[in-house]
Amino acid sequence: MASAILSLFASGTPVAAASVIGATTIRITNLVPTWLQVGEVQAFAAGSGVNVALASNGATAAGSGNYSAQSTPDKAIDGLAPVLFPDIYHSDSAAASEFLEITLLAPTDLASLAIFGRTDSNSDRDLFGISIFGASGQTLFTGQLDNRALNGGGNTLTFDVGAPGVPEPTTWAMLIAGSGLTGAAMRRRAAFAA
Repeated sequence: MASAILSLFASGTPVAAASVIGATTIRITNLVPTWLQVGEVQAFAAGSGVNVALASNGATAAGSGNYSAQSTPDKAIDGLAPVLFPDIYHSDSAAASEFLEITLLAPTDLASLAIFGRTDSNSDRDLFGISIFGASGQTLFTGQLDNRALNGGGNTLTFDVGAPGVPEPTTWAMLIAGSGLTGAAMRRRAAFAA
């Protein structure tokens, strides 16, 4: 399984953390102007490693429309991968607006996301746009996953999202000095009021 690692930076320097915090919805689109075909989506929770995108773990799937009665959105979260048509989600048109949306049972911190394409043909279509949203609809992550050379195999996107930085010594010094000055000003005010 090939791995694509995406790093986001905080203050211009990479920092280690490993999740997208509070994910509730994963939206997959096709960045190639043709049908969206997804064999399986696996979203692994940080810490436990549980695939929270499985229907058996409470996830649900919806799509923009399906090509046939057998290629429905739920095929992308049934736990079977890699698979052939019709055991995949296959959109009903080649429009740029085609999507697959997976809603997780509860807000989850995601460590990684794997997407499998169609194994029997048309792997040239497997350039996926990914958006991950939080409970109030805010965008937590956007990126892409290129599976075109994998012939339907899975590709994993590992999140390395920047954690908040630790304050520098000068920041601590300013914080302590500011607290001291605030205390002095309050004592001075109390002395004038008396």
